[in-house]
Amino acid sequence: MRTDATEVLESAIPFLSKDRAASMQAVAARAGISRATLVRLFPTRQHLLQAVANKILDDCEAALSRSEGEALIAPRVLDELIADYKPFAQLWNLVYVEPEVLGADQASDRASMVFRRTVSLVERAQKAGLLRSDMPAPWLASTFCSIAETAWELTLEGHMGARQATDFIQGILRHGAFA
Repeated sequence: MRTDATEVLESAIPFLSKDRAASMQAVAARAGISRATLVRLFPTRQHLLQAVANKILDDCEAALSRSEGEALIAPRVLDELIADYKPFAQLWNLVYVEPEVLGADQASDRASMVFRRTVSLVERAQKAGLLRSDMPAPWLASTFCSIAETAWELTLEGHMGARQATDFIQGILRHGAFA
């Protein structure tokens, strides 16, 4: 039985991405715990949703901090960011695009900051010649988040494996969709 809040959130995030109106009972069942245990961890649905948003944002910020720590951006930095695509997919799916759907309005400012940091990283990669410079950085950052969301959803649905997801994100970002 899962009683660790992080494990419960890991279970709740993909579940809520498919059913944003899921009840506490449904989230508990999905996590393999009782509703009482869930309520002990997150007293209300709003507390759960705030924790979901905070976890996603914390994970994005951690990934960006690792990337921003490099003085010069190298292909490895982009590879690591792409390998850590899941929180950006979750950000796009649950927090940034439609914060009111999840009831995470208070996370909007923080989500906007994460997106601005992602744009900044893309700008650095463009200046280093690692990403196309003929497209606006916000477009490329949005494209990364959108492709990450698609890869995450297809992985959750069993249409692709986790390693494939990273390879496909790399392929689209580096080489485009046309042969």
